[in-house]
Amino acid sequence: MDGESIHIPKGLNLLVDIDESPEINALIVEGSLIFAPNVTDKTHHRKFHAHYIFVSGGTMEVGTAEFPYDSKITITMYGTISDPYLPLYGNKCIGLREATLDMHGAVKQPTWTVMKDTAEAGSSTITLNMPVDWVVGDEISIASTSFNSREAEQRTIKAITASDTYPVLTLDKPLEYRHFAGTEEYGDKKIDMRAEVGLLTRSVVFKGEDEHTVDN
Repeated sequence: MDGESIHIPKGLNLLVDIDESPEINALIVEGSLIFAPNVTDKTHHRKFHAHYIFVSGGTMEVGTAEFPYDSKITITMYGTISDPYLPLYGNKCIGLREATLDMHGAVKQPTWTVMKDTAEAGSSTITLNMPVDWVVGDEISIASTSFNSREAEQRTIKAITASDTYPVLTLDKPLEYRHFAGTEEYGDKKIDMRAEVGLLTRSVVFKGEDEHTVDN
């Protein structure tokens, strides 16, 4: 139930395989806290909510280097600046004392690239200059190519074609700004200048809850 605390003593393992947890007050881990991915559905999204997680001499595992968490999980921490602090660690946090924290999400290749062709304002597609393993539903960021950094844009991929050559990404809404990709000549020098495109989606997300998160 919301507001309850959980203690995992040394020698015991807690396997989290529920779709969504209640909003836990404090989770004290002296044994093992293990989050299991969904092995059959890579789009499955697990959600875990807590105010404090303190791992003392134990292990918290969200995937390993050998077996990454390859479905989706969001771990959300709750609290405000006025809430009680764990000595030395603070609040709204994962605290570790002589402990192990493993967080390994699905490997994506690449995590960023550049555009092959210029995309004009109003375009709903962009073309990348190399193959990617991104999928429909992933979120991307397209860098500004003007002197105004606020012309960077965030979009969601609606469709992908030619993914093994020069992928064409269909976006969830048209671009507001022009994003240049090409070669400029300055005297006898040619400079390749292309908008960078970064993948924002990750299978493992650790974040603060939205209500009390300051957006700078």
